[in-house]
Amino acid sequence: MSFLTIRGHGDGPTAPALRTPPADLTRIAQRRAGHFPVAEIAAFIDGRTVVPAHGSREMPIWGERFGEMAGGGSVGEEVVRGNLLVLIEYLQSIQQ
Repeated sequence: MSFLTIRGHGDGPTAPALRTPPADLTRIAQRRAGHFPVAEIAAFIDGRTVVPAHGSREMPIWGERFGEMAGGGSVGEEVVRGNLLVLIEYLQSIQQ
């Protein structure tokens, strides 16, 4: 399954196996009175900012992983920003 075929409704093939049900990512803006919070979503995906209210981490810290895959340092951070931008643009495009 490619990235572009993911619908984002939280009902994918692995959803039943997850301890916490996945969120419907097509309704992020709807849950926030029509506003898509770009900075907040970027921080969630990046994962390097701890949000105590979200409980324990079950997902990788993508900011670290993306940066490591590019060799770290300033180049790694640029890759992190680019990957976050692509993911955020996609999430914005699937909002209902």
